[in-house]
Amino acid sequence: MHLRISTKRQGDNVYKYAQIVESYRREDGVPAHKVIASLGQLSDQEITNLRVALQASRQDIALVMPGQPAQHEWPARITASLSYLDVAVALETWNRWKLPRLFNRLLPQKNEAVPLGTIIAALALHRCTDPGSKLFAQRWYPTTALPELLDLDANQFGNTRIHRTLDALDRIGDTLQAELVHRYHSKEGRFATIFMDVTDAWFAGRGPDMAERDRTKEGFKNKHKIGIVLVCNEHGYPLRWKVVPGKRRDNICMEDMLDQIQDAGWMGEAPLVCDRAMGRAKSVARLLDSGVRFLTATTRPEIDSYTQAIPFEPFLELHPVGSSATLAAEMGIASKTAEAAGLTKLDDLHYILDLGICQRTLSFERPKHQHTGAAWDPDQLEGGASFIALARIFADRLKKNQYRNKSDLADKEGMTRARVTQIMNTIKIAPLLQEQVLSGEFGYVPERLLRQCVKLNTEAEQRKLLEDNAQVMRPAQLEGRPPRRVGRQTVDLRLVAYFNPRMFVEHRGYLYERRQRIEQYVRDLNEKLANSDFPHDKNKIRLKVHNQITRWKLISVFEVTVTNRTNPDIGKKQMQVRLELNHDEWVRRLRYTGFVLLVGHPELPHTAEELVNLYREKDTVEKDFRTIKSAVKLRPLFHHTDGKVRAHVTLCMLALLLERTIEKRLRNSELARTAASCFEQLRTCRLNLISSPDQIVPTYAATEPTQDQLAILRNLRMTGLIEPEEISESIKFRRS
Repeated sequence: MHLRISTKRQGDNVYKYAQIVESYRREDGVPAHKVIASLGQLSDQEITNLRVALQASRQDIALVMPGQPAQHEWPARITASLSYLDVAVALETWNRWKLPRLFNRLLPQKNEAVPLGTIIAALALHRCTDPGSKLFAQRWYPTTALPELLDLDANQFGNTRIHRTLDALDRIGDTLQAELVHRYHSKEGRFATIFMDVTDAWFAGRGPDMAERDRTKEGFKNKHKIGIVLVCNEHGYPLRWKVVPGKRRDNICMEDMLDQIQDAGWMGEAPLVCDRAMGRAKSVARLLDSGVRFLTATTRPEIDSYTQAIPFEPFLELHPVGSSATLAAEMGIASKTAEAAGLTKLDDLHYILDLGICQRTLSFERPKHQHTGAAWDPDQLEGGASFIALARIFADRLKKNQYRNKSDLADKEGMTRARVTQIMNTIKIAPLLQEQVLSGEFGYVPERLLRQCVKLNTEAEQRKLLEDNAQVMRPAQLEGRPPRRVGRQTVDLRLVAYFNPRMFVEHRGYLYERRQRIEQYVRDLNEKLANSDFPHDKNKIRLKVHNQITRWKLISVFEVTVTNRTNPDIGKKQMQVRLELNHDEWVRRLRYTGFVLLVGHPELPHTAEELVNLYREKDTVEKDFRTIKSAVKLRPLFHHTDGKVRAHVTLCMLALLLERTIEKRLRNSELARTAASCFEQLRTCRLNLISSPDQIVPTYAATEPTQDQLAILRNLRMTGLIEPEEISESIKFRRS
């Protein structure tokens, strides 16, 4: 039992009412309070006396009321100083998303002494406030106020229980992701924008089976790593995430994720924004075929395949250095050139060219339908689909020798021989088209249409007949997107180009620097060869120059020739290297420097300026990755099984949700700051355990908050966390 105080303010007066309440867990596992007695209005002294009496009764200690004040005072001692306000804010954010109730439902307590959801909460809060290994978490936990706030004793937060919790968290990963998206929807409505990207994380040691040795995105070589695909909304809330093998290409990872989310109801009409990894023609075709409204940027080598309208010629005359001393002046020249070329200024770093709707021919892959055989029930299908299902059943029975021949089949099924032939002829339709008819992709297909289809010789002719029928027969509400495309088709795409002067100056300057380094290397090499008296192998010299050019990634720009000519001054032969610039290739490298071509779904309703800003907002998902790598410390990883790694990533995503929620609340106020800096500011407000020789029961008291801490709490609407009454109600005395 404990004392609960309700405070009522009326004008300048404050009234306090007391109740004796008892904590218990409901049948669904959610903590609740039961009122034992209502004591009415009490003074501060009466409240203090009751608290001391209740605490003494718990410890079976007798109270003696002194007849007169003590003649001397004993100094109070702080026996523990615990991290409080940072973990309390994170825990309050956790509770506001109603995550305890969610985990109690997904992970029933059963034989566990401690709810696994409580362990998950502690681990997620650890990643928010002071991230480290799971071993470090066990040392960190007792130094915080979480044992009091979670009613979870430190000795219950052990290694075995933590790893058992990680296994359970991995099992519910997919369900948890779906539940979180539902909570976002119910609390904040439909998403405005959805972002998708891929990052990686490396291991200390070999890692699990999924970890593969490769170069990381940070540039570390020869690390065992995994990939992580993340889908988030405009607030940075994680919607979907998946751990993938380390060497898997980004576009393949995102295409697989697209397969999972393209039909999700929460996608709605929100545009899906991806980076250049999804900008190649194959990936654009996949995005277009998904029916999702997308926006991506194509790679520079593919710009010509979309449009020839980008005015790159005026920029070929510019030769920026790109150094810090010349950067501002060269950016100014590039900006003036962009405006003169007809680009519209959005801001100092973005000049826009709206290319409207353009057409391009793309290759669409065949959908991967597995042959379903005779598994379809003809009675559950309509029209021609039921005939295909029946034909497969007949063919299966003939194959199993249940009928001698088609005549025997007709007799036993009560049909004419001609009718059986009509039905079984539908198997002559291409297998892929059969599957699509059975699954309803062509809408209602009448039997007569299948008879016409059988007479056609090629799959392309059969498909055209079915698609033409689908335009008439398919109800508009049956699917939200048209039938899947197959083969090479010309499609409409929304194109917007923009020019970034800073990117132009830096990249163009770097290109010239690489070219100059190669030319200087060859000059130095020729000088060494001229001064050498030793014979040299022509092939080795060519290989040395080739490797140097490859290092600077200009192998297609230069032609290398090694000659053995006679020096007339000394009268002997010398090896010399001659570089020949491939001018067309060099111009090809230069022409689109500083340009980005955005490729989007033709039905995107945004203006060119809005599309550029939308693409720039993909920094949202990149910030999420930076957060989980830096503030939440996703890597290095120390786990050695795939399941534990997936659970670890899920914990990082839960921590990311808490941080993004805090940042969104602060961003809507006058106090815009990161969650990491917020936790750092709150860390100095601690919960102190105070005891003295004449004090029967130790008491808890929070450090007086600073003005900055109060400002954070006011903007988060969590000022109750530093109210003594609420602190006393929310904490439980730790048992060890």
